[in-house]
Amino acid sequence: MSWGAPIWIYLWMAGMAGGAYFAAFLTDRFTGGENKPLLRLATYMGIPLAVIGVLLLVVDLGQPFRFWHLFTQFNVMSPMSLGTWILLLWVIIAVIMVMLWWIGNRQSKAKVGGLEGVTGFLGWVNLVLAVLLMAYTGVLLAVSNQSLWAGTVLLPCLFVVSAISTGVAILILGAITANAISKGSMAELKLALNQIFGTTDWTVSNKMVGRLAEADAIVIGAEIAALIGYVIWLGVSSMAGAGEALRLITIGSPGMAVLFWVGVVILALLIPFVLDLRNWGKDIETKAVWRMVIISSACAILGGLVLRAIITIGGQM
Repeated sequence: MSWGAPIWIYLWMAGMAGGAYFAAFLTDRFTGGENKPLLRLATYMGIPLAVIGVLLLVVDLGQPFRFWHLFTQFNVMSPMSLGTWILLLWVIIAVIMVMLWWIGNRQSKAKVGGLEGVTGFLGWVNLVLAVLLMAYTGVLLAVSNQSLWAGTVLLPCLFVVSAISTGVAILILGAITANAISKGSMAELKLALNQIFGTTDWTVSNKMVGRLAEADAIVIGAEIAALIGYVIWLGVSSMAGAGEALRLITIGSPGMAVLFWVGVVILALLIPFVLDLRNWGKDIETKAVWRMVIISSACAILGGLVLRAIITIGGQM
């Protein structure tokens, strides 16, 4: 077995798409439907992330023209088959939701009510698929017989919280970008976004951006706990090779150790966690806070990629 960069980038993108949708959907629900632009943003960003991830998976197969075989059967015992169908269904429903939003913005209020009911139902379905998508990226590895991957639910848990963290981070960067375009002088770009979203209401309040940063601090705290638990399990597990796998990624291989301590512990966890805590409750309009939120989100996203890279590469060594 040889899983290269396309696989861990695929796991990263698929998880991030699911995490962004999961966070945006719950945010919209818990605020009484007042954050529809955030949910639309997550859906619009999630579609290309998921599609690119699938394309990378096709490339890694070596025989991309046989990829369609994955869709000719549904095997619940095959993580690859199950994950492919989950991703496909999530993308299809997301595209339908985008189309319904676009049509609804051009209909009368009476007709919009019916469309909103359908969109709401599809939104719940895609929430379930998003959770399965985030978990699948860890389960795909955990069901193997590789010592670094197998035998523990902690790996899927780590991937789920990492997916939510990177999903929230990309939502923050997407919202900041949308707001900057809205307030800027790029009339052509604003017009293009109006056409893409089918409405002029596609910005996210700065207050919500701040709340997302605070939420990411909580999620990263859970991610730190999951990583510690995973490391402890590797250290005490009776599974053959588990301890050696842990030693390999932490101190055994210089390259892997740097990726683990710098890329995962510092970049993915400590920097964004500390910055988000420092910004907690502060005015997001302040330039210094704004910069730290951007840095924190960028670190969380890049660190999430490094996490998947080190787990995928380390499990094959």
